Amino acid sequence: MTTPDRHSPHEVTLRSGDRVLVRPIRPDDKRTLLDAFERLSPESRYRRFFSPTRELRAGQVRYLTEVDHHTHEALVAVEPGTSEGLGVARFIRSSDDPAVAEIAVAVVDSWHGRGLGTALLNDLTVRAREEGVERFSAMVLAENEPMLDLLRRLGDVHVTGRGGGVVELLMDLPSEGMPHALGHTVRSAARGDVHLDARHPAVDG
Repeated sequence: MTTPDRHSPHEVTLRSGDRVLVRPIRPDDKRTLLDAFERLSPESRYRRFFSPTRELRAGQVRYLTEVDHHTHEALVAVEPGTSEGLGVARFIRSSDDPAVAEIAVAVVDSWHGRGLGTALLNDLTVRAREEGVERFSAMVLAENEPMLDLLRRLGDVHVTGRGGGVVELLMDLPSEGMPHALGHTVRSAARGDVHLDARHPAVDG
């Protein structure tokens, strides 16, 4: 079977059986991103941005859609036929260590539980390896200590920082597939057990 080119649009079959189109985000996806943001519940927005976020400023939208696809990659899932935005996963490489990249994922509420977040992160992991990324880092709100203990026991995740109610996780990328702990983290985030976020630099409106 031919491996899909993650640089090009390609269809993905989710765990639920639904099919979505996954492709790199483009500058002309600003309206797609804003429409998807409008379909996030207040709770989902809080999980994603670590604060009550009612709207995205123009500078934030530019930052999230005008990416270089090397130091900052973002993959968007859209519904075939309508091109309605369903979810986005992104990595941002560390300026201190280019082998490390922060990750984040957001999926509109009506598509939770179908496997979309995992599918996006599978593709994102492929892109990260292509760019020489060796480890993923993620920030999670430390609201569920038993879940964090479970993630630590999985073996490929390390807690590298803690403060202000936030825990930083570092996960090694395997030679293929995505980190075992990342799948558990994504499912936990979808349930609301942990909150997964990449700390994007502040941008002006």
